[in-house]
Amino acid sequence: MATILVIDDDAIVRDALSIFLVRAGHKVLTAADGLNGLQVFKNNFPDLVVLDRNLPAMSGAGVLSHIRKISTTVSVLVLSGYNAREDVGSCLRNGANIFLSKGDGLSLVLAEIDRLVCVQRKEEPHPGKAVKQAESPTVKTASGPVSGRVLIVDDDAETRMVLRRFLSSLFCETLEAAGGTEALELARAKRPDIILLDINMPKKDGVEVLRELSQEMPETGFIMITGNEDDEVARECLELGAFDYVSKPVNLATLCGIIKSRLSLQK
Repeated sequence: MATILVIDDDAIVRDALSIFLVRAGHKVLTAADGLNGLQVFKNNFPDLVVLDRNLPAMSGAGVLSHIRKISTTVSVLVLSGYNAREDVGSCLRNGANIFLSKGDGLSLVLAEIDRLVCVQRKEEPHPGKAVKQAESPTVKTASGPVSGRVLIVDDDAETRMVLRRFLSSLFCETLEAAGGTEALELARAKRPDIILLDINMPKKDGVEVLRELSQEMPETGFIMITGNEDDEVARECLELGAFDYVSKPVNLATLCGIIKSRLSLQK
């Protein structure tokens, strides 16, 4: 549908975006630094650029400036690795179409990419498309009811309690499992809309559970819960069919946005 250039020095981010964008029918080009990214842009003239703010060789601001000298029409989405909201105005004034923090979550980034592609092509998003408009995980998103059946799978009782209380406040029906084997039994019996699945669990871990259930339950959205050291495993999970992943400690507003995005695809 569109040619999208992803410029980011984080291989996990590049790969995660590539997986979902290719799955949605887009052609994806990638670069790991600013200079190479600019060269790829000049050689291919993509429809949209996803641009990391902090890059080696040439900064994101420098790349954006060069892009705008070449084209005033290509859409540019700037990503920041931290919540540098004070930079929003500067990026927008310099020609970015939108500024997001990576902490906002993969689903929101994908939704905004979809919106920018549709705006550029003057068409409405197809209701059945894999990448669909999601609400921003702010107070607006976190405050509204979600409604759905969610299975929480984590061997840590406190994590389960926090997630259960949060999801119950959003009018979700919650189920809980403390391990992989119990999760398989509950998932097959109750067919939840969403499974929140911890990657690191004793005996049967989250990856094993995902591998068993993703083909068996394609209608269910799998959201992986990862530790700081699990980025490579999280990428594997996306390839196995997970919808998204969140890191511990879980940002509840971000999680709410991801769940809403997934449930909207299932309606």
